[in-house]
Amino acid sequence: MRPRACLLAFAIASSPAGAGECYVVGVAGGNVSFEVRQAGAPFRGAFRRFGGEICLAQDRVARIAVWLEPASVDTGLPELDAALKDKEFFETGRYPRIAFTANSAEARGERQIARGTLEIKGQRREMEIAFSLRRNGGGPVVSGSLTLNRLDFGIGTGEWSDTRWLGAEVKVDFSAKLTAVTIPALPADRGASSPILPR
Repeated sequence: MRPRACLLAFAIASSPAGAGECYVVGVAGGNVSFEVRQAGAPFRGAFRRFGGEICLAQDRVARIAVWLEPASVDTGLPELDAALKDKEFFETGRYPRIAFTANSAEARGERQIARGTLEIKGQRREMEIAFSLRRNGGGPVVSGSLTLNRLDFGIGTGEWSDTRWLGAEVKVDFSAKLTAVTIPALPADRGASSPILPR
């Protein structure tokens, strides 16, 4: 078995007992966008690279470990994209990922609420994120939104911390298709109890 398959098998084996089925978060057909007010007008952008894993137990989320790469920010303005990657904003050279993890979700009507930890630029905050989970032919689709205060995470320092010019609240919307995780079968000459070593 290749090292990647070994790591995948380990990740699934270490998932909580209640996590009946785990899925990979896919970029294809998905979207992570944001909106913030700049000089009183809405300003929008998106992140093009994101992923992670979501585990379900009877259509209830049992575990979430998702991430995005802030260096993939896309506002349609190359100069602004470059500025957002710099130290005053995401400082992507030092902090290449934004991550959210949670070990449970609570059902509220047709939606679920995940309570977990959001980490941006080394700053961690407890967050509640509302989302919906639906089956759409080929597999589950997750979508939702959250609102955060960018100043809590050091996004926009110096002159950019003035909220009269750049609003503190940032709304993030997301959607993604989930693909079931599969583990390659063991070669016929290896029993289930044999140790799995990378080649």
